[in-house]
Amino acid sequence: MSEELIRLIEELIKSERGDIGRLQDILAEIKNGNSVPFDDHQYIKSLTKGQSPSNLVSNSDNIKSDILKPVNTLDNLIPESNSEISSQEGSERKDTKRTPIKKYASVGIVVAIILVVYVGLDIYAINNLQFRPHQGQQLIISETQLAIKSDACNPAYFPVTFTKYEITAFYNSDEIERATISGSTLSPKSAATLDGIFAINKEAVAKIGKENATFDPSKATITTSVDAPIFGFIPYTVDKKYPAQEFQNRIKNPPPGTFDCM
Repeated sequence: MSEELIRLIEELIKSERGDIGRLQDILAEIKNGNSVPFDDHQYIKSLTKGQSPSNLVSNSDNIKSDILKPVNTLDNLIPESNSEISSQEGSERKDTKRTPIKKYASVGIVVAIILVVYVGLDIYAINNLQFRPHQGQQLIISETQLAIKSDACNPAYFPVTFTKYEITAFYNSDEIERATISGSTLSPKSAATLDGIFAINKEAVAKIGKENATFDPSKATITTSVDAPIFGFIPYTVDKKYPAQEFQNRIKNPPPGTFDCM
């Protein structure tokens, strides 16, 4: 079929029938072993006017005269119209060549949108993670450390992964204690109990004692942070800061929506 099609196209070129440049491009594609697009097949078919390739080859001497016969095809219009049609066909050929580039661009845009949506949902889930102290026995590790547990809740409708949750207490900008909770992957609308360490900064506490001053709650602040790398390697941290008194009140009397998992 390829050899027969090659002979057919060569006869069309020899008889100067149709868009010679387009036919030469099609012929080169076939000889290179590439498949011929559907629109090129249709174009060649329109030039043959229903004749079989063998008939067209055997009657090659009469092809030029056949072009001038008043047959109902676009090729038999006046010369001015032929030049316009050739120009349009050449433009269509260029558009066909540009189609793969447009397809690749469209795929790239879709992928970019998916990535943006995924990152947005991941960040949303991380920002909405909820934590509370776990009601259970605490284990003394050392003079300054306790083994603790914390409940973590993922109220979102998609999973979320974080590597660490920390609560740090400051007094006059000095860190006096820190609770570090290990990270985990939480399924949608689910909770888990995680292990952690509560540590006291003995030096900072001793410093406050040496100053022999009354503890001023207004000088105490609490910061919380959640570390959750996006895609597993892009660093992302959610930091929040509270006055110490406000944070204690939230722990003792959690407002609605503080922990939505059962």
